[in-house]
Amino acid sequence: MNELGIICDIKDNKAKVAIGDMVTDFLSVFQSLANSYAVSFSPLRIGEQVLVIPVRGDLNSGVILRGLYQEKHRAKNTDENTFNIDFEDGTHLEYNSKSSTLKLDVVKNINITCVDKTTHNQNNTLNTKNHTTNANTITLNAPSINLNGNTQIAGAISTSGEGGASGTFSIKGNLNLIGNLQVS
Repeated sequence: MNELGIICDIKDNKAKVAIGDMVTDFLSVFQSLANSYAVSFSPLRIGEQVLVIPVRGDLNSGVILRGLYQEKHRAKNTDENTFNIDFEDGTHLEYNSKSSTLKLDVVKNINITCVDKTTHNQNNTLNTKNHTTNANTITLNAPSINLNGNTQIAGAISTSGEGGASGTFSIKGNLNLIGNLQVS
């Protein structure tokens, strides 16, 4: 018979479950993916409510099924169009299939590694309080690049090009030069 219990001990990817006064041996735990396509792992927590499914009637050779809501761990959003995950540090991931909106609220850092390239084919705006990009080289390719606001360049400036306004540098306003001006 299946039994509800509470995880009371963890070793690697196995757990012992307290069912009343009885404590099981270390049992395997169902994870959402474990095949050649993908392998997932969600860390186990002592105090997590689970279901033990016995194998051949023996709870000590059973498996653990996770994901049962409990008083301390209830779903915050049960909208029928929304998939969401809330992590213990406050990070929140949410996808709404009706609005096709992905929302990610991260408490600290996001690290993205892309070996080849990323492509985005829509106009967009990135709103941020402050932004710093660190790279060996940054190349911007566009017919026109607009910098709105005060601009500070700490390093040499080089312009090149042919014809039209290419290779020219225009200043509307005052020029304050500290150092020498060389014209060739």
